[in-house]
Parts: sequence; structure tokens; C-alpha cells
Amino acid sequence: MDSDDEIEESKSWKGVPATIICINTYDRTNKTSEVAHAATCRMIRQCLRLSGSNFVGVCLYGTEVTNSTILGINSVEEVFPLKLPTLDDYRKIKNIKITSVKQAPNLILSEVLWYCSRAFASCKRQLSSRKIILLSKLDIPPLQSDQNHTFKRVIELSDSNIDVKLINVSEHDYEIDSFYSDFLRNTDKNTQEINLPKPVWDKIEIEQLLHQQSHRHLAVARLSFEIGEGLAIGVGVYSLTNSTSQAPKKTDLDRDTNAILTRVNKTAKIAVKDDSNMDIDEEQAPTPVPVLKSEVLHYKTFGGEKVQFTEDEMKILKNPFGPPVLKLLGFKPASFMCKEKWFLKPCYFLFPNEGIIEGSFVAFKALHKACMETNVVAFCVLSTRVNSKPMIVALSPTTKPFGLDVDLGFDVIIVPFVENVRPLSFDDEDLQMSVADEQKDTMKEILKELQFNYKPEMFENPKVQTQYRAIEAKALDDDDEEEEAFIDTTKPDFSRFQELKDDVFLELFGPFGPVAVKKPTTSKEKGPTNKKPKQEIDESLFQHRLDNNKVKDYTVVQLRDILYSKDLPDLPALNGLKKNELVELVYKYCK
Repeated sequence: MDSDDEIEESKSWKGVPATIICINTYDRTNKTSEVAHAATCRMIRQCLRLSGSNFVGVCLYGTEVTNSTILGINSVEEVFPLKLPTLDDYRKIKNIKITSVKQAPNLILSEVLWYCSRAFASCKRQLSSRKIILLSKLDIPPLQSDQNHTFKRVIELSDSNIDVKLINVSEHDYEIDSFYSDFLRNTDKNTQEINLPKPVWDKIEIEQLLHQQSHRHLAVARLSFEIGEGLAIGVGVYSLTNSTSQAPKKTDLDRDTNAILTRVNKTAKIAVKDDSNMDIDEEQAPTPVPVLKSEVLHYKTFGGEKVQFTEDEMKILKNPFGPPVLKLLGFKPASFMCKEKWFLKPCYFLFPNEGIIEGSFVAFKALHKACMETNVVAFCVLSTRVNSKPMIVALSPTTKPFGLDVDLGFDVIIVPFVENVRPLSFDDEDLQMSVADEQKDTMKEILKELQFNYKPEMFENPKVQTQYRAIEAKALDDDDEEEEAFIDTTKPDFSRFQELKDDVFLELFGPFGPVAVKKPTTSKEKGPTNKKPKQEIDESLFQHRLDNNKVKDYTVVQLRDILYSKDLPDLPALNGLKKNELVELVYKYCK
């Protein structure tokens, strides 16, 4: 499996991904088109939040319009063309009343596919991937005379590497028309088994499907996985997480006109002559000359001195390991790996790529199966870009990451270098404390009560979501926004603590809220603590004050020591109680 020639012939992965969302309005009840319209609005709104580079276009099909689109198709209405979505595009699709759209007498599906094909061809930007997503209920086939034309369009799109996906928008299960089975079979000739899409009715789930379909083929890098000499596999490195910007970008404005200012840095050099000739005319003053890139010197400060490097030397220093590659070092037992301790940055996901080296999927599947059966992980060197720093990574076999429909793959876990490990020292004396069995049982109850099945979509970043809503309210100027109120999912559910024992819980954690008392801490040099030594109780004086109802003369610390010294079995937790409450307890248990 020599991959030298195939890597040289591999195409460059440049451009932006493009997606056209087509909403079927040929609906008897208009409910399906309303849900599809709401989900598309949410998807465009999320694209504005992420400020990505994805091109998106939206159109309605199954309509009868008098003002045809730019391509002259009467059954397709273009909401906005294929481009980077803007705020005006969101307002345009938001203001469409889907129930007032006039339906066509017959459903013609070939025309919307031809419209999408022409939209991709007329786009002036270079596209890395092209995808068509049809939001429709799959119970009504197109016109009988249009079915063969539709199949031809689908085959042409498949040959042009344009993916066509169906999202089944329905509230209930129903029998899907056989036309759509043949439709999906023509979208991918290599797939023998046809999986009909399951019905989806929740607009949030439809929005997630739209994002998943439109972002699926965005790879961080596509490179060769060198397993040994003369043996390599084509793989793609994917990032399953996306960082969200939490602060708006700052822009400099002109003080008088409020115009946006741009900065241009120019480097120039001036020839400096000997200072002995002081009589120099202004006309003979040296003029600045632009500095060539080959004349620029870089430097690093080392020991108080500036060590200089040329441009070529700096390129070698940034990447002394050659082109981007994933190279196998060896295998270790899976028990050796610890994701929590090794976390430096979010991990990647590895998946085979037949476009780089033919036969990579079979070899990748064999490697995945071998690692699963032997319970080992592969350690490799990864460099995703030409100037990126090489990383030591561990490939852990996984299935269906984040609930995606992916049967096999590897989690690419970044392993720290020795320079990343911090030598920390801990004092074991603080940990040598005796824990009662009752406290252990309480902790077990707490852990058992608070367990839940974690999913990434369960929690939203409260800071980011609040900021998005504030910006959108200002930009859209819409007080009657249908967006539901934000619920902070990071706040704990206090009802789950109700069944725990209060006294043991307070002994472990102490009180919460305004009655909580900060515990004194020891100094770093193990010096004296703030805790006062325990005072001995005069029993005769205590009995005298108890008989004469003068227990209030004791301090709070003395009252607590008195109660602890009696070894009372039903004594409640004393931390955080006020003096009057302690006095009542003394009268209750000691009198």
C-alpha cells in the first residue's frame, strides 16, 4: 500500500462548505412546512452567532409563484441565494408567512434539484463541499412524469460530488412512499443498504440535524497515517468541538466620521550616512525604501542577548519535522491512558479517508478491531499543518462519539510532554484523617443520588447564551421575540438533596448560605493555626449556672464544647448555630 504517488495526486482541500436548504411547502395541513421553517430560522440564527465561513442558501419548493427565481423556475422560490448569511437574510426568512405561500398544483422535484445545481455552479467562491438538504414529509411522491427526471438529476448530482440528504419532518410514524427509497438509492450507488430517515418533529432536533449535515465534512487535516515502512493509511482529523467567542470584537472608529479604521503595517529602511558631513540639503535627504522579506531578521532573547535568525532559519525552527503527518510510535495498554490528567486541549477524532489512499477504510477497520480486542491504544506523532508544532497523541478506539452516526474511529488524545508536567508537592498529613462509617455511607448516598447520564447537549454556556440574547435583542430590535427564555442548566437541582440526612450532611460539609462559618486555615510554613486550644470545663461552675439559668454567661465556643463533652447520641450538628440555639440545647440535654 505505497502511498507516495497517491498523496501527490490528492486534491487541495481549499474553499468553504456550501449548503442549500430546501423546504417543501406542498403540504395539505401546512404544519410540516411551519416546523421546517422554524427549524431553518433557528439554524440561520445559529450561523450568525458562530460567525463561521459556511455558505448557506434557502429556497421553497412545491410553490406556485408569479415572480420566478433568477433561473426562471416557477415552482421554486428563492428566499436568499447561496452566500454567507447576514442579518437581512435572517429577517427575510423570519418574516415569511409559510401558511400564505401558494402551493403548486403538482409536486415537481426535479426542478428544485436543477436549481440547486445551477446555484452551486454560479457561486463565485471556491467550495470545499456541496450539500442539498430537503426538509419534507416523505408521503407524497412527485408527479409521475417527473420521477424519471428526478432520478437523472440525482445521479448527475452524485457524479458531481454533491450530496443530497433528506430530513423526514413528521409528528408520527407513517409509511414512507417507495419513491424515496429509490431516491436515496440513487444518491449513493456504493451503498447497498438504504436507511430511511426517521421522523423528526422537534424544531431543536431538526436544527441539530441541519448543523450536523452542514458541518460534517469539515476536517482539520487530511493526511497519511504512517504505520510502518511502505505502509500508510489515508485519514482525516476532525474536531468535534467548537469554541464559542465570548467577547465582541473591538473595532477602531474615526473620531469625526465614525468610519471604520484599518491598520497597515509597512516596514521601510533608510540609509544612514556619516555624521561628519553636516551640510545636507533637504532635497538630498534619504528616502525610505521598502524592506524585502528576505532582509527581515527574527530574534529570540536568550540570557539577555538577542539571538538572530533569518526567514529560512525561522521556518526550520517552527517545523523541523517535515510535512504534516501522523506517524505511529507504538502501543500501550489502555489502562495506562488517563484523559483527565492529560487534558491539554480538546481532543480530535480520526476517521479513514479513501480519497487520499485507496483501501484505507479496510486497513483502518482492521486496526480499530485489533485495538479493541487487545485493549491497547496507539501512540503517535501528529502534525496537522506545515507550521504547527508536533504533538504526541494517543489513539483510543471509540464508536459513535457524541452520539454521531459513526460506527468506528479513534479519539485523538493529546499527551503532554515532560515540559508540560508540573512538579507539585502535597502534604500527606492533612489527608491522614479518620472517616466514620456513617460519613462514608452518606457520601455513597450523595453520589448515588446525583448520578445522571451525561450528554453534551444537556448544558448550555450561560455566559455565551446571555450575551447572544442581549446582542440579538439590540440587532433585531424585536421585543416580541419567540425565542424561549433562557434556563441556566448549570444550576444544581436542590430537590435531589431532600432525601439525604441533614445532620450527617452538615457534619461533612457544614451549613450553606449566610450561616456558613469559614474554617481557619494553616499557613504554608506549617506555623501556628488560628484555632484556640480546647478549654477544660469546670463541672461545679457549670452545674451552678445550669441550676440558676445562667448558661448564657458562657461563650459560643464554650457552649459547643460542653455539648460535645457529654457524648450525647441524638445531638444535632452544631456548626453555624447561634448562641441562643446552643443555650436551648444545653438546657434540653443537660438539665
